[in-house]
Amino acid sequence: FFWASQSMLRTALCRSTSAGARSLHTALLRRAPRAAPLLRAAPSRASGTFHHVKEADNLEETPFEFDEEAEKEIAFTLNKYPDTLQGRQSGIMPLLWIVQAQLDRAHATIKADNPRGAMAFPKSQGGGGWVPLAAMHKIAERLGCSHMDVYEVATFFTMYNREKRGRFHIMLCATTPCMVCGAYDIMHTIEKHLGIKAGETTTDGEFTLTEVECLGACVNAPMVQVNDMFFENLTTESTVQLLDNLKAEDLPTSPPYLPTSGSTQPRSGRRTLAFQPALERDT
Repeated sequence: FFWASQSMLRTALCRSTSAGARSLHTALLRRAPRAAPLLRAAPSRASGTFHHVKEADNLEETPFEFDEEAEKEIAFTLNKYPDTLQGRQSGIMPLLWIVQAQLDRAHATIKADNPRGAMAFPKSQGGGGWVPLAAMHKIAERLGCSHMDVYEVATFFTMYNREKRGRFHIMLCATTPCMVCGAYDIMHTIEKHLGIKAGETTTDGEFTLTEVECLGACVNAPMVQVNDMFFENLTTESTVQLLDNLKAEDLPTSPPYLPTSGSTQPRSGRRTLAFQPALERDT
């Protein structure tokens, strides 16, 4: 409407032959309201996840060394690529993940029975760790590339945690299927029980809560991923139980928050492919 009004005034101005009318139109144009800028000032952290936050345990001079397991993984990984600068740079992504797995402090403490058919992970898959700045520099040194080459990868992919996480990193899925099944009820329950908001870590360093996009367990929504493990079919009650069990390092054998055996079908039961169709040669 505002732009239409300006256009109409300009048209009237062009058609007008009266000097008084021209003056009136000019005055109206000058007094017309201007569209407000979309962003009046840059936010304090406009650079978002690309900005490095200096903390005591995440400085350039903070000590970091690859452990024995990481060295084995690095040797295995780099064998896949040509021994050229470009070839070695292909190892940036897997080496970042190796570091993140090395700094997962809780994988061994999350002991729970895997549902039938699920794959067991004897060692960390990296979901609960993080990648400090000093580790990025070690990766660049190992691969013979620049620090910026590593920064570019680490800041592009959200799977790399560049700030320290709690011992238990709770990743709560809030994409549509989980949302309509009560994901935000679960989030508010976690926030209330732990005394933090999404994106924060408890003062004792035990829990970090992060809102994430789809984790691929829609059929058992709502759900969370804690480090490398999925906990599904959550209710507000079972969520509190899960948090208490994690802190006590005492997960029950068959808690109410593990995937169900019917996790490939809706809660109401299978409605398609309910029987094996007869092949044409069998009829």
